[in-house]
Amino acid sequence: MAVLLAAMVAGTASGGTPALPRPGRPVPGPGAAKSEEARGARPAPASDASVEVRLLSKHRPSRLRLDGPRSLEVVASRDVLLVDGRAVPQPLRLEAGRWRVRGRGLDRRYEGSLSLRARAGELGLVATLALEAYVAAVTASETEVGAPFEALRAQAITARSYVLASGRRHEDARACDLTHCQVLRGEGLARHLDRSRDAARSTQGVVLRLADGTIALAPFHASCGGHTAGPVAVFGAPDLTGAAAVPDRCPASPWRAVVSRALVTAAATQALGGPAQAVDLLLERDASGTVVRVVDRASGRDARGDAFFRALGARAGWDRIRSARFSLAFGGDQVLLEGQGHGHGVGLCQAGASLLARQGQTAEQLLAHYFPHAVPLRPRDN
Repeated sequence: MAVLLAAMVAGTASGGTPALPRPGRPVPGPGAAKSEEARGARPAPASDASVEVRLLSKHRPSRLRLDGPRSLEVVASRDVLLVDGRAVPQPLRLEAGRWRVRGRGLDRRYEGSLSLRARAGELGLVATLALEAYVAAVTASETEVGAPFEALRAQAITARSYVLASGRRHEDARACDLTHCQVLRGEGLARHLDRSRDAARSTQGVVLRLADGTIALAPFHASCGGHTAGPVAVFGAPDLTGAAAVPDRCPASPWRAVVSRALVTAAATQALGGPAQAVDLLLERDASGTVVRVVDRASGRDARGDAFFRALGARAGWDRIRSARFSLAFGGDQVLLEGQGHGHGVGLCQAGASLLARQGQTAEQLLAHYFPHAVPLRPRDN
């Protein structure tokens, strides 16, 4: 899904810099947790001037070297922020510019302003990026090197729509750089980032809009396995995505995983909100083959398939439980899961979009295929 490559999240003010569910992006997702908004009330539209992004939280850095308009060494000493060895007030706000951020196992570049805090020995880093710079960087982060240009354009419109529709998803930032929101990395191949900048620039301001004029909470995923899933079946009503379950030319992308019966039981118990045994589970699927409902035949309790999928993935690993299109086969204390696709299966299928783009389809045609209930519009067309 997202083999990122953004050489740096740096670019020009006009073009911008740099994956649902999602997940991105091995995880379900425009990611995994994108379903939170898709199944709830619509968030308030965002200001479209800039995007605050929480960076590097997965790495939990305690020390960073920053080089840009100025150079400094930043350390978190419990709840005290040290800059070049001296305690400073928090948050530390650094002016906009091209910043190189280095730490243990990290070397990334961002163009924007930075804000830092120290908390429990960890550094919290938030970057404020121009919207179009963010869209370009996410497009590079969420797509494969060599993806067709029209597929990159479709990805840019989808990513822009998602961030503007999703509202503020974190206490300290609108988005994070993980599959929970949209993947954004400041490293990799400059050529892919340049093409992603071109894709963002050629679609500047374009978003998917629903019939009532609101921006679609447009999800995407790595591979649907041949048929996308319905948003209401996966995320619940009301539908805020504009997507639909449609047959696709995406390859099957088969996967297999063997896990313990106890793991499946624990995941089912979490999803169902009460004790359940793996052997008592009934899986209900939609036309795509996606598990949309799980029923405990012993108690009668039921839950959305998406909740069961996430509970399984959280325990077994998203690299093993790749999608909600799967079957269960029991053998002693082990359970074999066999499935297809990668991600939650709703909205833009990145593998399918690349294949269709190579066959000559434009970004607009791709979006009409995956989001038949939304229309891509520029601000002047709204």
